[in-house]
Amino acid sequence: MKNVLLQQLNNSDFQWLKTHGNRQQIPAQTVLVEQHHPVNNFYIILQGVLVATMTKNPNRMDRVFAALEEEQELMQEITRFEPGEMFGEISFSETSPSITTVKSLDNVLVLVLPAKQLRDKLEQDLGFAARFYRASAILLLDRFNYLVQLFLTDKIGQIPPLQDVPLIFGELSDSDVDWMISSGQLEELKAGEIIISAGRPVENLYFITQGTISVLVSEERKNPLSNIFAALENDQETQELLQREIAQMAKGNLVGELAILDTHLSFLTYVALENCTVLKIPRQKFLLKLEQDVGMAARFYRVVLMLLSQRLQNLSSRLGYGRTEYKVGQSLSEDRVYEDEIDVASMDNLTLGGARLDWMLKRLKLKAN
Repeated sequence: MKNVLLQQLNNSDFQWLKTHGNRQQIPAQTVLVEQHHPVNNFYIILQGVLVATMTKNPNRMDRVFAALEEEQELMQEITRFEPGEMFGEISFSETSPSITTVKSLDNVLVLVLPAKQLRDKLEQDLGFAARFYRASAILLLDRFNYLVQLFLTDKIGQIPPLQDVPLIFGELSDSDVDWMISSGQLEELKAGEIIISAGRPVENLYFITQGTISVLVSEERKNPLSNIFAALENDQETQELLQREIAQMAKGNLVGELAILDTHLSFLTYVALENCTVLKIPRQKFLLKLEQDVGMAARFYRVVLMLLSQRLQNLSSRLGYGRTEYKVGQSLSEDRVYEDEIDVASMDNLTLGGARLDWMLKRLKLKAN
């Protein structure tokens, strides 16, 4: 993932980063970001290597005895950052704390930007925002894929339900939603119908307007060509043996948005659990719109980044690396973020998102008639 910034940003973007960033020498074994704490800076690695780890929540009873037996089991390395990579994207995408601790393995040189300064730039320069959010989402997707594999290894059930609906429509504008309505086509799905297959190209994006869709992941990574032939054979029993449900998506959720980030084959399979109705938008048509409308591109890539960040939070919590849960009768600590705590700053957007979703569904109902 070293070349993501080079591939996504342009010369003026790099010039701005160079002008406003601060080059810092960091000694070996220095912690730059702590798990469960807010991220106040954004970092680009220029020299050296940093490691990101997650520590399991010691307050969870199912982890206590493991901690007594072997302390090392509580910590899991998630990724390493090498020259050309960046981290701290959560600092400008939302107010949630970091899910990882990041520290230097050796002496490193980093370019540091205060989160507030970067947020101001992202609000003022939509072109920069679109490119930067896209690059950040691509990097976050790589970490999400890694966590999914940990999820499978731990043999845990479903990922907790996602709050995608108000988040998506709270960030997009009325004109964005209006374009999707006019550019999409309503499609009926039968229970058991596959809309996206693992190992196959993703050709469309889907907004679920009715019904529930199951998200499946393969427990065994195979050659992509083998996956394609398996899908063509339509051997349902074989597919069930190879794949396991990790989540369910309901009305208002977006399916296939990760295909906008890259051209890699999907690693997830999406199957209708019941008869569903979806708004289908061709991927190429969506990409063309994002190229022509920089404002929508900035908003959409921000949505994708926030969705990935939220899913990482949910998945890390499910794996036992989540934030501390609040207990009834417990005194609240101002310097601690609780796992089930509501972010008051985002409530307005959630309310707006719910209203905008209702408006979209009414428009689609009229379109169908």
